[in-house]
Amino acid sequence: MKLRLIIFLIGFFAFLSGNTQTPPHHYVVIGVFAMHDNAIRYTDHANKRNFNAQYAKKPDRNLYYVYLLDTEDKRQAFAFLMKIRVETEFKQAWVFSGHLGEQQAVVQEIKKEPEPIKEEPVIEETPKKDSVITPPVVKVDSSAIKTEVKPKPDGKPFYFKLTNGDGGPEVNGEVHIMTSAKANQYQAFPANQLVYIKAPTGAALQVTTLAAGYKEMKRAINYADPSASAAEVGSGSEAIVAFPLIRVKLGDYIEFSNVRFFQNSAILQPDSKSELDGLVDLMKENTKYKIRIHGHCNGQRTRDIVSKGNSTNFFATDAANVKESASAKQLTLLMAEIVKEYLVSQGIEADRIATKGEGGKQAIYPSNSTLASRNERVEIEITKGKSK
Repeated sequence: MKLRLIIFLIGFFAFLSGNTQTPPHHYVVIGVFAMHDNAIRYTDHANKRNFNAQYAKKPDRNLYYVYLLDTEDKRQAFAFLMKIRVETEFKQAWVFSGHLGEQQAVVQEIKKEPEPIKEEPVIEETPKKDSVITPPVVKVDSSAIKTEVKPKPDGKPFYFKLTNGDGGPEVNGEVHIMTSAKANQYQAFPANQLVYIKAPTGAALQVTTLAAGYKEMKRAINYADPSASAAEVGSGSEAIVAFPLIRVKLGDYIEFSNVRFFQNSAILQPDSKSELDGLVDLMKENTKYKIRIHGHCNGQRTRDIVSKGNSTNFFATDAANVKESASAKQLTLLMAEIVKEYLVSQGIEADRIATKGEGGKQAIYPSNSTLASRNERVEIEITKGKSK
């Protein structure tokens, strides 16, 4: 009876320890790579620029993440992110929240072979008389076990390789593909990983790149014969299509990745706060920085909108909001103004922040397309010590 109780308690505490959730880490990532050697090269590239770069594998995606910071403090991560985007070459940096690898990876030169691990001798102990008797091993007929075979995804396999220049390291981003020109249908796919794409209504895939800190590229790819547009064909018969991206110049606009608004409103969605707090910390650290916030919306039409009004809540709608009719330019100015108001509420001087409503004249996608919501955005322009 005592033995059963001991076994039960051991199993119970093992169950508890196995289900204990550790808090997520927040990594400031500068690159994601499918090949181990590329992750090593890019880590070495960053370290030569005096960064403490490291890399770790994300097992469920079989990708290597190169990062400059690993912290449990989410605000610290976004503050560092904004600093990296503004002050360094890593304009495409982003924050990954979760866990990478089982342990921290050690950077090594590609040409060097890792030293063999010295195995300690295994010492077998003779079980004592009072030891718990191990039950006999039950043999299982392996032929009776059914292995689930995952169905192959529909469409053809592609690998859209976004790089920093011709032959440079891979860049984190997306590709947006028009699947139907008549219906303005788009789909967004992650870059630098295997994806399957169904046949479009036309003969060609219209592909547009989107990567923070880089100018967009557009290309038409023959879906029937993608190898004609591919740099190479992978081991899984995927067409590897390379896009050597060009960096935006210093002073060009930098897009927010996560700052979004409720539909037809100048009210921020809750997920916007982390990135805005990162900008707050950056401006507090660098008191000479001044910014201009540019608001953009989908379409040029006048519409019924909701603005902040007398509410004290930047990230939710409430009874103190104002409902009104506004032009596209008025809406985008209100979008830029609420971002400014939040920055000021966090201690940033108002005279360091200018705003401009661009309306819908700088749309990324057609106003009736499936990705039209991406047109609702704000961008920032940062200068050092210059007047507005």
